[in-house]
This record gives sequence, C-alpha cells and structure tokens, in this order.
Amino acid sequence: RATLKEGTPLTGYHPDRGFFVATPDGNFKLNLGGQVQVRYAANFYSANDANILNARPGAGALRGSTPIGAGSYKKNVGGFEVRRMKLDFFGHVVDPSWQYRVVLIYVQNQNAISTPGGNNNSGSAGSSTMGMEEAMVIKDLGSGMKLSIGQYKSPFLREEITSSRRQLAVERSLVDQMFSTKFTQGVQFGWKGEQLALEVMVNDGGSNANTGAVSGFNNGTNNPTGSVEYNNGTGFAEWAVTGHLAWMPFGDWKEFNDLNSYVGNKDGLLLEGWFNWQRGGEQGSPFVGANNLPANGNSDGEFFTWSVDVAWNTSGANIFAYWVMNTAYSIPASNTNSGPTIDSYGAVVQGGWFLNEAVELYGRWEWLNTENVGVNVIANGNTTGSANVFNAGRTNVYTLGFNWFLGGRFVKLTTDMSWCSDPLWFTNGIYGAGIAGTDFRVEPVGGGDQIVLRSQLQLVF
Repeated sequence: RATLKEGTPLTGYHPDRGFFVATPDGNFKLNLGGQVQVRYAANFYSANDANILNARPGAGALRGSTPIGAGSYKKNVGGFEVRRMKLDFFGHVVDPSWQYRVVLIYVQNQNAISTPGGNNNSGSAGSSTMGMEEAMVIKDLGSGMKLSIGQYKSPFLREEITSSRRQLAVERSLVDQMFSTKFTQGVQFGWKGEQLALEVMVNDGGSNANTGAVSGFNNGTNNPTGSVEYNNGTGFAEWAVTGHLAWMPFGDWKEFNDLNSYVGNKDGLLLEGWFNWQRGGEQGSPFVGANNLPANGNSDGEFFTWSVDVAWNTSGANIFAYWVMNTAYSIPASNTNSGPTIDSYGAVVQGGWFLNEAVELYGRWEWLNTENVGVNVIANGNTTGSANVFNAGRTNVYTLGFNWFLGGRFVKLTTDMSWCSDPLWFTNGIYGAGIAGTDFRVEPVGGGDQIVLRSQLQLVF
C-alpha cells in the first residue's frame, strides 16, 4: 500500500540505475544492476604463423618454458564464451552522501599457456568462480568533490574507465590491454565542475586488486656472497600514484560515459590527460633473460605511463583518439647491460556513425610499439625469455564492425572483424592485463596477419 501513495517510490526501476529499494525517508537505498555478454569468437592464424610455430614451437608463446611438440599449434580456433557476467550493488546509507558500490563478476577460465590467447578450462572442465571486482565507499563532500576508498579502477585511460557495457566495439583494444592499470586498491579524491574534472589516487599499483596490505615478504636466500633478503611476493608495488584531468569546452558529462554517441545527443568535445607512476617491489626472479627485462609493472624498477585523448560527439556520430606511452627505468643492471630504459608507445583512433536509431557502423585503428631492439629483442627460435610486453615488437590492428540495438540500450548485438597486420608479441600488458579476453593469440617473430571474428550479444538490467 505504501508504494501506491504519492511521493518518492520505495521500489522500482530506473533506466540508468537498475532496480532499487529505498526507505521512506530516502536515507537508505540499494540499487541492483547486471550485465551479461555472450560471445562467439574465431581466431585465424596466418599460414606463416602456423608454419613457424609448428616447425619451431620455441619461437612462440612458450619461450622460457617447455615448448609443446612441433605440429600441435592449431591454425584456426573458435567457439562460444560468456565473456562477462556481473552483478552490481550500489546505493547509499545514513544519508545520500555516504555511498557504496560492490560488483561481483564471473571469472572466466583463461589458460593462455596451453593455447596462447585462448579461453580454456585448466584441468577442471566446466568450473568457474565468482570474484570481487569492486568494493568501495564514497563520501560526497559537496561542491562536486568526492572521496573514494576501496577497490576499483585507478583513473587511467578513458577506454578502460568506460564501462565494458558502453564500449564501441566488441572488446577494448589491444593498446588498452597493453597499457591499462585495471583494478587496484587505494584512496582517491575527485572533483567535477561544469567544464573541468580532476582525480588523484594513491594505490597499490596497476592490476593489484584482491591483495593483502603486505603482499610481498622478505625471503632470505644463501649464495656465495652470503645471505640476501629480497621481496619475492606477487602483486606488489612499493608505491603508485594515478591521476586524471579533463576539460569539456562544451557538451554534457553524462553523454561522454559511452564510447558511442546516440541519435539525439548534444554536440560535445572532451580533452583529457592521464598518468600512472609506480615503483615495483618484486626483486630477484621477475626478470627475463640476460638483459633483465621486467616481467611487468611489479618488477623491481619504476614505470611511468601517460596518455592524452580527445573525443568529439554529435547526434549519431563520434570520433575518439588517444596516445599513450610508458617508460620503464631504474631496472637493475645485468651482466650484459647497465640497466635498460625501455619505451613503449600506443595509439588508437576510432569512430562510429548511426545509420538510424538502431544500427551503428564503426571502425578502429590501433598501433603498438616497444623499442630498444638489441636489448629486449628475442630472436625467432630462441627459447630463452618469454612472450612479455617488454620484448621488442610493433604491430597495427584494423577493426570494422556494427552495433545493432535490438532492445534500446538494454539489448545489443555487436559484430566485428579485426586484422593484426604484424606479429602480436605479448600475452600480458605492462600491468598484467591479458590478451586472452580479446580473442587474439600471441604470434612468433616473422609471423603476422592473424584475423579475429567476434559477435557478442549483450543484455543489461
């Protein structure tokens, strides 16, 4: 009977907030939303890829471990997957200024060792788990200011910060996987005005989510010079700072929550800058080969990543582009060098155009490059090292596709085709993000020209 009275409803549904339950005074509120993405994907190695891998499997993804037998790499692979399934709980307690969010996600089994880049169960067919993706407390300080603490994405790269349900293509780009910092734990101050926005976060380092406060530990080892103590824990950074500055000369902040620009949207222009700077804490083993290549951003060294982007929206069309760069430095010296500095670069340009209110065509170009050949290159056929992101490599990826909004923004079918013109040389990005979820596979030096086809049905509530 209470819900039939005039005034604020106690239960209901909001298109942008999901289902909700609230107290009559509005001081306590729980919203529930969700997302399901079911995908079919097929990956096609080029004949050159297959020939190199099957003749010399040590040249491929399994450099540094026991290679699989010659002839066992499959040229073509494909199948269905539940790419994402999320439950999103958010709201406020005590009063609307004390906010919270908890996101639970189905964790897909991805075994990039048995089939590099593939999505496969590892010894337990049909198994899966639910994990914590976000858990945060937010205090609205008023005047556009907020203080957040907990686990969530650090403010780096608009493509990554934009929700997976609001992407232009089936999946985020390989550039995003190479440089994004994903989820971590920390405290963040944010402020948003009519045209400017600022965020600064002190955190545990890129992709260091779901870890304890003291992730690493000192381990005493004996060697000819005596006992050496070093930190050999996993998921460990000594410190990390991430920041974001945005300027919107004209437009609406809410319309930049998507990487689409729908029919009826206002004209808008957004310019942004981002950075992540961290010191890795792992010493000893997390280095590859005689030249001490870092395994990732947790390795002993410093990593500075920055990016700038621009987005233009109009009714039914948009263009988005960004540049990103990482410098890895203060890397321990080895017997063959005095400690290399490794620079990595990436660029993305993408755009979409609605043919009508329900169908959108889009295209994307992305470029990745890691330099210092001669220090970090691993020659074809060399079984020393691993297919990590700090090996020298360069590639271009071209994607064409369409979105078909079958049920407004609640049900969407997205289909695209990507061509990777040069060899894709890494399985995990600088901060640990894997390429498995993109349905690409790592390739050998001298290969290239793999093709990926993807079609995904998304339902949100």
